[in-house]
Amino acid sequence: MLFNGIFLLIASVIAGTLSSVVGMASVILYPALLFVGLPPIMANVTITVGIIFSGTSAVLSSKRELKGQGSVTLHVMAFAVIGAIIGSIILLHSSNKSFQDVAPFVILLSGVLMLIPKKQSAYVHESVSKTASAIAAIAIVVVGIYVGYFGAGGGVLMAAILIRIIDAPYAICNAVRNVSTLTMNAVSALIFIFTTPISWSALVVLAVGLFIGGYIGPIIVRVIPSAIMKYSVAIGAIILAAFLAYQAYF
Repeated sequence: MLFNGIFLLIASVIAGTLSSVVGMASVILYPALLFVGLPPIMANVTITVGIIFSGTSAVLSSKRELKGQGSVTLHVMAFAVIGAIIGSIILLHSSNKSFQDVAPFVILLSGVLMLIPKKQSAYVHESVSKTASAIAAIAIVVVGIYVGYFGAGGGVLMAAILIRIIDAPYAICNAVRNVSTLTMNAVSALIFIFTTPISWSALVVLAVGLFIGGYIGPIIVRVIPSAIMKYSVAIGAIILAAFLAYQAYF
């Protein structure tokens, strides 16, 4: 019991840092919770609730990057929340098997998107076509659905979308992602708390570690060049996709 607590605390600090840097908390926490005996859906739901703590500290640590980004942030939040509600409802009617099978492909997509050169932002200029804006909105809703449904690697997918629609350094895109991810997870958590079993004992440990790690992440992002961050996230996403595919199919 003590070993599990220490193990989860260390994992959650690392996961909180990853969550606020690249949105990959579940890369650490999902297998960690499975290791201590939680079933897949309970593990995912517990992570979703726990990430609220890393999201809160990440937003507090990202106030510098969020300055002047209110309009973009509100747009992203609104569409992301719609998706998160849909995804959470889908999760409540899914099996553990279907839950595990879909993740590798979505995470692989996020990694590939990060590597594709970006065209003009969908939010920067008022003259942007309505079609481009609609596509951006739909993409964010889809990411929200995935985050509400699975979560693992969902932050990477959101980052991949945001760097393509926001004409700003990675640190700013990441700050907007942290706000939207916090909002999505808060909505999903509210649904899960009343409908799905949660490991409260694990959550207490995760909350402490995630809050600490979440505050550290944005500080790291400020000092690492955007290009390095982007390609590191992409490579990490592809490796994660391969790992989860191996677990699911072999």
